[in-house]
Amino acid sequence: MKKILVMTFGFLYSALHFGQTNESAISKNVDQFVNEQMKNLKIPGMAVAVVKNGKVIKKTVYGFANLDWKNKVTEHTNFQIASCTKLLTSTLLLKTMYDKKINLEDSVSKYIKDCPKEWMAIKIVNLINHSSGIADYYESDVYLPTEKIVEAVKKLPLIFKTGSKQQYGQSDFMVLSYIFEQIYNKPFVQILKDEVSMPLKMNDGAFDMEYKVNGQFLRTDIIPEKITTYYDLNGKMKAYKYLYPQYTYPAGGYFASIDDMTNWAIGLDNEIQFPNSFSENYIYKTDQIDGKDADFSKVGWVVGKENVLYAGHSGGPGLSDILRFPKEGYTIIVLSNDGELLPTFSRAIASFYIKELSSKLKIEKFERD
Repeated sequence: MKKILVMTFGFLYSALHFGQTNESAISKNVDQFVNEQMKNLKIPGMAVAVVKNGKVIKKTVYGFANLDWKNKVTEHTNFQIASCTKLLTSTLLLKTMYDKKINLEDSVSKYIKDCPKEWMAIKIVNLINHSSGIADYYESDVYLPTEKIVEAVKKLPLIFKTGSKQQYGQSDFMVLSYIFEQIYNKPFVQILKDEVSMPLKMNDGAFDMEYKVNGQFLRTDIIPEKITTYYDLNGKMKAYKYLYPQYTYPAGGYFASIDDMTNWAIGLDNEIQFPNSFSENYIYKTDQIDGKDADFSKVGWVVGKENVLYAGHSGGPGLSDILRFPKEGYTIIVLSNDGELLPTFSRAIASFYIKELSSKLKIEKFERD
């Protein structure tokens, strides 16, 4: 009996050791792949994390966060995640739904007074999955309060019939953030911090609350280790920054570290705010729009199917790139400070871990003006 127990223990130890060795080998291959791409494409800095079923199996940083001072990227360097902010807004919506404070089938008129007649068909789901038809709105005064922007877009005609198509834009999320403010009775930035960032231990990042003063100066909040974004102009690296009006914050503009986004993925895996049995009915499920599966899920994630199902988002277009694979249990997170990088890194890295995925390892950039 003792011999059998020793043999069994030895077998389990070997299996565990083999698994750890295999993950270590994959991690080294990923490092080699990332370093080669950074060198070939002149990417200043990156951070990569792989989470599996609530456990971090890889969290690695590469290169420089700032070329002026040659500050290296750390696990707490805050990258501009751009449109991946939408994943945080979607997380807030899921929590608010789970707490029974909102329903995807609610009409926006339940929360917004004096809606125009053509808005009566718009539901919460139409806002989060870009099918409302509400026109994007750009105001010269980029710091008008969200309430004023909502009043402005209410006066614009819909650009398509609600629910007839999906068109990616910012106004949908802006209107949704105004609805959150009616529910929670506080500004959206504070809601996101209280309901998502803090509970999920996203302690590094934030919005920088950039604000023009007297039309000549920019005032921002201090965010520790805030990244500088770059792009290559005629062979010379240039610093680059997109100005996010604060009313677009639910759709973009958040700064987050790889530690932040790893904790976000762990929080989802470990069901900190809502069970997966609840959220996966919305994250990976799409409606039929115009006779085909919609591009965005019921809560605004981009859904893909290639032998395996996955969903996520990108921002920048390649400043952030996040994919979650529900059946396999993986989340792949890639952050960069290259303003020309196209969002294919997470998909490429996923193929190192998930055998059912083909190896799409070609990483490309575009030329920014």
